[in-house]
Amino acid sequence: MSIAAVLFGLWWLASVALLLGSAVLAMQCRFSPERGRPGQGIGLPAERDGDVAAAADMPISILVPLRSFQETGHPANAALAVLDHPAGEILFSARCDPVGDGAASWREPGGVGLRARCVPTAPRPGWNPKLANLAEPLEAAANDLILVKDAATLLSQETLRAMAAALRPGIGLVCAVPVARRPRGLAAHVEAALINTYGARMLLALSALGGGAGIGAAMLFRRSDLQAAGGLAAIASAVADDHALAGLLAGRGLRTVFAATVDQDLGVREPSAIWRRHLRWAICRRLEEPVAFAAEPLTGLAAACVAASGAAPALGMSFAWAILATMPLWPAVEILLAACRGWPLAWATPLAILLREAVMPALWLRALAARRIVWGGRAMPLSAGRRP
Repeated sequence: MSIAAVLFGLWWLASVALLLGSAVLAMQCRFSPERGRPGQGIGLPAERDGDVAAAADMPISILVPLRSFQETGHPANAALAVLDHPAGEILFSARCDPVGDGAASWREPGGVGLRARCVPTAPRPGWNPKLANLAEPLEAAANDLILVKDAATLLSQETLRAMAAALRPGIGLVCAVPVARRPRGLAAHVEAALINTYGARMLLALSALGGGAGIGAAMLFRRSDLQAAGGLAAIASAVADDHALAGLLAGRGLRTVFAATVDQDLGVREPSAIWRRHLRWAICRRLEEPVAFAAEPLTGLAAACVAASGAAPALGMSFAWAILATMPLWPAVEILLAACRGWPLAWATPLAILLREAVMPALWLRALAARRIVWGGRAMPLSAGRRP
């Protein structure tokens, strides 16, 4: 057996081991997304139930940056009306959008839920558009505990309490792992495969190992910690605001952890919109996690097929049989993971996983060559080889 065949064989084993290992860890992640309760898997010390309850009931301000105040009527934002949290508030923000019918579309449930306000924001040249949209509401917030939620993220009462309870001493940022729900059509199932059995698989595996990462679907932090680290201005030009926030707080010795999952309804998706969104995220990974980004093309189904082809002659197999033996592994493992976690499954799921794996190398190459990033319809230039 040649050295090349051995190396190809080891490459194949490493790719499959990453798939199996991350899936098993994701299945065993200690916190329960159904109950929204963090567990020992996120690396936090056990505390008395009373201490956790007290932490979970601390006053909190929920910031929701929007493209327009009309988005307050989006189901994910309308669902905030059922939240009941002591001394809590919701601040919707949008750039240069007059507060009118859009703001009025959000209704408080008879005074039981959190009070809501709409905060218009001003342009800030050179700032990341999302961070620029957070500056005014962050300053206007009444509480030190700040939760920033994407417009499409469904935030439940249990998840809110779990994230608040997880923000303990030594923790600077608590995030939730996004999970795609209710995809409609093949394109939406491909995005669900990108978000769930690829993205959430890796994030839950990281959480099971005691790690965390800045993920913008839902982020909880103390405003006082952010201000002590330099405030939003310190990361104003960052392309990946969530990663930049985690890094900024890490500079003060504060960790980032996961405490729950949050749902995002997909519905019908356009392939072009999926490409643009995941290209932006791939560019963010290139800038904020260059080592992990560089390793991406060496993992996954495409890499495993190349490795299997290289090792096949030494095993007396044809290239075609080596590839055919490898291809079913990814759908089989990820479908089992989705079934264990209660994630969406349909007839389109195996095909969606294979399509995702076929598209990801092209997405990676496009992200590698990108010299600008489009965010909120606005193009931002990138500094080659440098984090913004």
